Amino acid sequence: MSRCRRIIQWFFFLLMFIVPALNMLEIYFIKGTYISMDVGELAVSDPLAVLQAVFASHEIKAVMIASVTLPLLIAVLLGRVWCSWACPYYLILDGIEALRKKLGLKPLKPVYSESGPSKANFFRYALLISGFILVGAAGVPLLYLISPPSVLSSQAVMLIKHFTLTAEFIFIPIVLIIETFFVYRFWCRFFCPTGTVLSIFKSSKGLRVEYSGSCSGCSRCVKACPMVLDPRKDGASSQCHNCGECVSICPDNRKTDTLKFRIK
Repeated sequence: MSRCRRIIQWFFFLLMFIVPALNMLEIYFIKGTYISMDVGELAVSDPLAVLQAVFASHEIKAVMIASVTLPLLIAVLLGRVWCSWACPYYLILDGIEALRKKLGLKPLKPVYSESGPSKANFFRYALLISGFILVGAAGVPLLYLISPPSVLSSQAVMLIKHFTLTAEFIFIPIVLIIETFFVYRFWCRFFCPTGTVLSIFKSSKGLRVEYSGSCSGCSRCVKACPMVLDPRKDGASSQCHNCGECVSICPDNRKTDTLKFRIK
């Protein structure tokens, strides 16, 4: 499962550069960024982008609703799989974690706490609500500037088409420095507005990690969870993005389905 996830992650990472390169060759079957992308006649938009447009313009258009239908359907059925299976920023974080282990650096990951998920949700939703209020007041989609996939995608276009980066790119190295040396995956866990919006649409009937109720108690799943959750308790949490690391690492799954993906 980990190998499959990594392949898909790299596909979406490289797609950021492939799309503008194709457009420069006047191939326009696919165009745009991860903020809004057209694939043939299908328009697909980041739900965060559309919500910002609604708050900034104070109106809802049919084309807006149509463009988020597919992303929201995926979120309802499969949860926050965008975050762990497709987000380019998340791939970079995975790479940083792998590099830290190879260099033998002290782990930054905190110990699991039962109060952790509720604290994380407080910060996530507080930032999102504050952000939408600010967007509505300013009339400008300011949350673009603190959405790593949006920034990376737009900067990839600038790099391929104009061989330059704009000032908004500075946000990426700043958060990466904090992630690398100070606070473990703090942006994904506490702040990312894109992930927070997608978590709102996660359905209790959709894909989730399910615990059978019996295991050896090795807690490897807890240690493996990148969101600092206990998959045995938090499989249905809005913070779980179905990366599958807990399912892959569980030694009890060799004999029985202690942890497994399930759609109710």
